[in-house]
Amino acid sequence: MSEYSTIDLHTHSNKSDGQLTPKDLINKASNNGIKMMALTDHDTISGLEDAKKEAIKRHIKLINGVELSTQWQNRSIHIVGLNLNINNLDLINACKKLSSLRQDRAKKIGQKLSKAGIEGAFEYVKKISGGENITRHHFAKFLIEKKYAKNNSDVFKRFLVKNKPGYYSPKWPELSEIINLIKKAKGIAVIAHPLRYNMTATKLESLIEEFKSLGGAAIEVITSHDQKSEILLASNIAKKYGLSASIGSDFHNENNTWNKFGKLPHLPSDLKPVWHLWEENS
Repeated sequence: MSEYSTIDLHTHSNKSDGQLTPKDLINKASNNGIKMMALTDHDTISGLEDAKKEAIKRHIKLINGVELSTQWQNRSIHIVGLNLNINNLDLINACKKLSSLRQDRAKKIGQKLSKAGIEGAFEYVKKISGGENITRHHFAKFLIEKKYAKNNSDVFKRFLVKNKPGYYSPKWPELSEIINLIKKAKGIAVIAHPLRYNMTATKLESLIEEFKSLGGAAIEVITSHDQKSEILLASNIAKKYGLSASIGSDFHNENNTWNKFGKLPHLPSDLKPVWHLWEENS
């Protein structure tokens, strides 16, 4: 067995806020030794067709995926949908709605930054994103390039979180709506990076309990950010609640110092891998 896992079920292309085209992302995955991968762009499935064509050429098993924005108890939570039927009309329409919410949020963030004396942000992010699925990472790129911030961490700390000049949060769909949507599309709902939501252990357990009761099936146990202690904590949560385990780098671009695209550790052997769920039904 190789030192690193050959599976990555959380990645982004330039169809949302990643750097690479879907084709180039697949090529990079292949060069990095990845054999099974999910493209999980934010609130869009528009990159999957191109990714699938290249995955066939590069002998990578591509899993249809998406990272959907939702809210739970007024907190923004990201849910990854895996092994989806991307022809499902409910899914297609939901992505259109979420894209519209993102466009509105981007305008609001641009207006707030303008009021703070930072001009031209919305025009910039609209251009570099192609006008679709604008994310806060596009604003981070602008603020860093224009020397308002040193790096991504600095951007989010000083501009894009609550009570800061560029903060605006739309009313994302409720957790129940998103999980139901994924189930309608015959997919598997996974809580993305569960330890990054800055909530107490009690609050996190409440989230997990509701997620499970609504039909959620898995959590990400391994991401690029994780230390061994965090992997152990996420593993214990998966075992306690009978959830399957997923693994994903959350790759956006090579400039991220935490990027481990193709260099994630293997899932702990005592957990049920999320891909067993669709292999059992195939």
